[in-house]
Amino acid sequence: MTLALCAVVGDRALAQSHDMMMHHGVPSRVAVDERVGPYVASVWIERDVGDGAVYVMLDAADGIAFTPPSAVRIALAPTSGRLPEVFHEAHAEPVRAERGGRYMTKVTFDRPERWNLRVIVEGSAGGGQLVSEVESTSNAALGPLGLFLASSPFVLVAFVYWRAWLARRRGMLALNPAPHLTRPQLD
Repeated sequence: MTLALCAVVGDRALAQSHDMMMHHGVPSRVAVDERVGPYVASVWIERDVGDGAVYVMLDAADGIAFTPPSAVRIALAPTSGRLPEVFHEAHAEPVRAERGGRYMTKVTFDRPERWNLRVIVEGSAGGGQLVSEVESTSNAALGPLGLFLASSPFVLVAFVYWRAWLARRRGMLALNPAPHLTRPQLD
């Protein structure tokens, strides 16, 4: 029972640490204050292999009033051409400022390599696109060594528990002769 509980707790701890290691902080800047039709766009990306995210911040150009676009799409394709271009629809996120808008979408990078990124903005005020290249990075910084280092405390605890259980079991099964009790002699 206790060994099973230790295994479950260890498994949960490893899963949680993996989820926390997936995100490496601030997204990488792709473009800042680039003109995209009637908008000024800044693009940031979480570029780790696996699930990532693209953030597009839009503001009105030339001091005119901001008109939210009808669609913000992200197109990704590896520069090698091994996969076709994939489109992702970005959804609006709430912003604190009174001007501009922020849009976000989840993307997937299947291996570390260079990718073509297109941000396509369409709306009643006009549209345009921003083209750039990004390089996805591997999120397995330590690889097999990291897996070994992360799991070693749990393996060590399981080994110590197993040794204690084995020693306790040997103590119970050992054939120790029963002590002979004698009465003290009274003079």
